[in-house]
Amino acid sequence: MSVVDDPAGLTAAWLSDVLDAPVASVSVAPLGTGQMAACHRLEVTYRGDGSAHPSRLVAKLPSPDPTVRTSVATAYRTEVTFYRDLAPRLPVPTPRCWFADASEDGTAFTLLLDDMAPATPGDQFAGCAPEAARAAAVAVAGLHAGSWCDPALAALDWLIPPMSAVAEPLQPMLADLTETFIAKRDLTPTTAEVFRHFAAGFAEWATTPAEPWSLIHNDYRLDNLLFAPADASLPPVTAVDWQSLSTGLPLRDLAFLLGTGLDPESRRAHERAIVSAYHATLLSLGVTGYDAERCWEDYRHGLFQGPLICVLGEAFAAPTERGHRMFTVMAERAATAITG
Repeated sequence: MSVVDDPAGLTAAWLSDVLDAPVASVSVAPLGTGQMAACHRLEVTYRGDGSAHPSRLVAKLPSPDPTVRTSVATAYRTEVTFYRDLAPRLPVPTPRCWFADASEDGTAFTLLLDDMAPATPGDQFAGCAPEAARAAAVAVAGLHAGSWCDPALAALDWLIPPMSAVAEPLQPMLADLTETFIAKRDLTPTTAEVFRHFAAGFAEWATTPAEPWSLIHNDYRLDNLLFAPADASLPPVTAVDWQSLSTGLPLRDLAFLLGTGLDPESRRAHERAIVSAYHATLLSLGVTGYDAERCWEDYRHGLFQGPLICVLGEAFAAPTERGHRMFTVMAERAATAITG
């Protein structure tokens, strides 16, 4: 079965091969506002009784922008390999994957996933309620616990390289990108100072602490999470957009979620309890030798994931008005979380 990198290729004949089912028709409609890729919702009908096959799917394809495709080809390969090889073996909620493949150079790929409706994406601008953040924290604990300090991760050469491996060469580039990020927007002086301070000390942050480590989503924020209604027969939270999967300090994911997704007052009031719920989930999934206070300290260290992803995210994603405003909001929340 061939890789499809254009929605016109999502035909009934192609789907019939992928699903091994007699697809009669398929309608394709754009879904969401991805920065690095494009998603489409598929409505599928079958010849005969199609009750055993999905009537709605989501196809994720590369960006229509050739420049973006080239710059993030490694990320495309990472996400495809995650869904194909790792997702079925980890206790983290992800959509079922029906097809995952990429071209040899990684610039073209196709993911065919379950449509998780009525679950809906979080809203990075509006933020979320503490209860939603807690559910997301518990969900990502499955990713971390399922790969906690696993030496086998070193053999997965398709992962995005860990920050500890690229810290020294990335340091000067991050400083330049940070200045560009600040110059493009009207940030508060405190936020600009926090971002510059982080850029100057990035290498030290990225290489400490040496452990614990696990798989990390690396972009674990509200726009990349699907929240299900209470009465739906779905996980409360499903994680998507696995293009940045890497290894590193597990609490970077949780710190990024809370630091950019909760308004400051709500975060101050609830972050301790949410980190405690996350820690309890780790223990319930078999993690040992990791106490609650160490978890909290790692969470505080991980809050600098906010400035890192804001700066790198804007540098490598296709520029959009929404993206510009989103990174501004995230930057202000992240800096406030770091300063208290």
